[in-house]
Amino acid sequence: MASSSRVLSVILVLHFVLSMATPSLSCVIPCESEINLRLYLHQIAAGSGTNQVAIVASSQPAGFGTTAVNDWTVIDGPNPGTATIVARTKGMHVQADVGGPGWFNYFSMVFEDARRRGSSFEVMGMNRAQEGEMAIIGGTGEFAMARGTIKYRALANPPPGQSIKELNIHAFYVKPAGTIAGPTIQ
Repeated sequence: MASSSRVLSVILVLHFVLSMATPSLSCVIPCESEINLRLYLHQIAAGSGTNQVAIVASSQPAGFGTTAVNDWTVIDGPNPGTATIVARTKGMHVQADVGGPGWFNYFSMVFEDARRRGSSFEVMGMNRAQEGEMAIIGGTGEFAMARGTIKYRALANPPPGQSIKELNIHAFYVKPAGTIAGPTIQ
């Protein structure tokens, strides 16, 4: 009996040592996957195809308190005329900086492409300038329990009344049951 308990002890110690050396052996919950995407957010504030509307106007300096609802498109290339819609960002943004401009964004980036249809990233953060970063604080579907960042950069010379931002998305998420965690998706 002593030898079988000694073997069991060795097996347990070996398991813990290997778990520390190899992360894939240490997953207690389903293992996370990683995704890196480069997409483009297309915002149309005025003109044909407007995809945001101010619902609360403000008389404060810098428009502090102005609130808008948005349904911005997320496309797979920088040219809206030739790109394909991959997702939509459905949410709101509020002018939250007294010194302005500083928009606080919170939205669901809901995917529409065949592979990820209905899956989403839940996003929030400040949009202060031509470039910055927002947080991915959750997700649904394929991106369940997502966490990560979206680094954005405004592209130069967009059409009048529009803004196009390059989005570099980096996130970790738990693969839904019945799927196999894989390598980074580009």
